[in-house]
Amino acid sequence: MGSSSVLVSSAFQEFVSATFEARMLAPIRVVAPFGSHVVLLAIFLNNSLPAVLSFMYPLAIAKIRWTPPLTRRRTHFFLSSYTVLTAFLIGFFSLGAALAACWVHGGRAEVFSLLSGALVHGPLEFSLVLLCVAEPLRIAPRLDDELAQLVRQLRADSRLLPVSLLGLLLSAGIEVFARI
Repeated sequence: MGSSSVLVSSAFQEFVSATFEARMLAPIRVVAPFGSHVVLLAIFLNNSLPAVLSFMYPLAIAKIRWTPPLTRRRTHFFLSSYTVLTAFLIGFFSLGAALAACWVHGGRAEVFSLLSGALVHGPLEFSLVLLCVAEPLRIAPRLDDELAQLVRQLRADSRLLPVSLLGLLLSAGIEVFARI
């Protein structure tokens, strides 16, 4: 869907190009003079944000005093909606729109250059982020009406976040130092 939106609409092409410039390229240009380690840290922090938020969001739902109290159905809706929306946006912009924008601006050679440059770290990064983004949806069916159970479910899955963050650090290292 992201690719077809970019390919069909010149206004959306400009929006995606401006978004990529502001969100990804400009920050790297700012930190690049400080060295590869700072670039690694910037890429790691950028990639870690959706993973960390995916664990903080259910915790926030559990800690807020809801009036009236959340039902099991509404809690499930909030958790699953977060996962679906976040995964959609990641796929839309990180895959579809990015590849289509490369196609529009540089053609087949640019797309192949992007894909070959992300051959190892791209799938690793994408998989680890989506694994964490799936956490709210993963715990939603296991909940009763008690929000305290939400915190217990997060604790049970708590090893996933540090392992994913370590993998995202490795992925950023591959992207910056190995350039594969």
